[in-house]
Amino acid sequence: MIPGIFFASVGNLSELPDDLRPQVAMVGRSNVGKSSIINHLANQKQLARVSGEPGRTQTVNLYDFGGKFFLVDLPGYGFAKTAKSIRENFPTMIREYLSTAEQLRMAFLIIDARIPQSPFDVEMMEWMTEQCIPFTIVMNKMDKVTKNEAFTIHQKLEEQFPGVKRLEHSIRDGKTQKAMWGAIESAVRTPQRSSLPAFLQPMTLED
Repeated sequence: MIPGIFFASVGNLSELPDDLRPQVAMVGRSNVGKSSIINHLANQKQLARVSGEPGRTQTVNLYDFGGKFFLVDLPGYGFAKTAKSIRENFPTMIREYLSTAEQLRMAFLIIDARIPQSPFDVEMMEWMTEQCIPFTIVMNKMDKVTKNEAFTIHQKLEEQFPGVKRLEHSIRDGKTQKAMWGAIESAVRTPQRSSLPAFLQPMTLED
C-alpha cells in the first residue's frame, strides 16, 4: 500500500502544478463518495475531507501517493442546490481537465450503485467515450444492494457501455480496495497521453 498525502488544491486549472507524474482522476456526482474512496485507498480516515453537504467541493484537489502518482479529485457534478454560476462551471472545469491533462492516465467514474442510471452519470460516460478518455466505472456503496440488484446493474451498464471496465467498491470490503489499486497500478504504467486533441486520440478503454 502506497502512502498518500494532500498535495494541492486549486480553483483554476491554470494553477495545477507542472509535474510529470501520472495522474488518475476521480469523477462523479456530488456526494457519491469520492472522498471516502480516496481515504479507503490510502487507509486513512481524514486524508480527503468527507462532507455531509453535497456540492461542497469546488476545487481540484491533488493527493500525492508515494511520490509516484497523483489522485486528482475533481469537483462533483449534478447537485442542484449549488449556486448556478458555480454549477455551470463544473462541467467546463471537469471536461477541460479530462480533455487536456497530459499526465492523465485514467479516470475513475464513481457512481452510486443504488442509482446506477443517473442521467448525469450517463451523460458523462457518453462524453468520455466520445472523447476517447480512458475510464473505469466504479460502482460505489455495493454493500447497499443485493446480489440480484448487483447483477442487474452490471447487465445494464454492459448493454449501454460494452467493454468499459467496471469495478465494485465498498469501504467495508478490502477486496474492492485491492481491485482499485490494481487498476491504478496498471494505469500509471501506461504511456503519457498524445498531444493530439482528445477527439483525435485512439480508443484506449480497457476490456
